[in-house]
Amino acid sequence: MKSLVLTLALLAAPPAFAHAHLENSTPAAGTTVAAPAELRLAFSEGVEPRVSKVALTGPGGAVALGAASVEASHPDVLVVPIAKPLAPGAYTVKWRAVSVDSHATQGSFAFTVK
Repeated sequence: MKSLVLTLALLAAPPAFAHAHLENSTPAAGTTVAAPAELRLAFSEGVEPRVSKVALTGPGGAVALGAASVEASHPDVLVVPIAKPLAPGAYTVKWRAVSVDSHATQGSFAFTVK
């Protein structure tokens, strides 16, 4: 009887798929914007900035970025300063986020600076 109850409890429990999925960003994907001073990536759950990675490439190649951090009141928002003002052109952000429970996700998006 005990094993039947345990089996039913395990089957009834929802699976734990904890991954930090990108919900939105600033600049937003596909937009044309004035040169931003930072990238802001909002995820579905908290992320670890020390092991998450963000790269930015543009017309001149790789763009220097500062150290990533999270907002104190929003550990699901990764903030990455851009070291120098961006020139006009198309840019691609590639990211790899590691959630607080160590699951990794990755992706990319593009935006244009006017």
